[in-house]
Amino acid sequence: MWRNLFCAASLLLAGNAWAGANDVMVDKVWMRESVPGQTSSTVQMNLYVTKAARLLSVSSPAAESGEIQGVVMRRGKPQTGVVDSMKLAAHSTTLFGTRGIYLTLVGLKQPLNVGDRIPIILIMEMAGKKLTVNAEAEVKALELSYQHYNNPTVKDHR
Repeated sequence: MWRNLFCAASLLLAGNAWAGANDVMVDKVWMRESVPGQTSSTVQMNLYVTKAARLLSVSSPAAESGEIQGVVMRRGKPQTGVVDSMKLAAHSTTLFGTRGIYLTLVGLKQPLNVGDRIPIILIMEMAGKKLTVNAEAEVKALELSYQHYNNPTVKDHR
């Protein structure tokens, strides 16, 4: 009996030490189409982790570099700034593109056109090991609407 209990406990502890492909799920990955002269673009995505992790970097072959951006306080005012890495709690979903957390591709090498599929590479650390997570962002149409300001004097000029 003690041997069975010891084996079960060992498997449980070993399961928490390994970081596998099923420990990270990425969905709803998309970007907006670019306009002429645009040099950067944000990536919208949901990132779910089953174990505590740290997002170390974001990159894409379609851009020179990637940045993790978050709202930081500077002189008592919230401002968006680049962060080196981002802690992700176990069993959490992080919504990038909302609530002051952004993934930005900087130095776009090509225009982003509706329907394009842009490869996104996330480098993460989980259970002491580095993981590479590949995703693909669908480029969606740029919507020029001012209705979300909730001001009756602002009109939608499409």
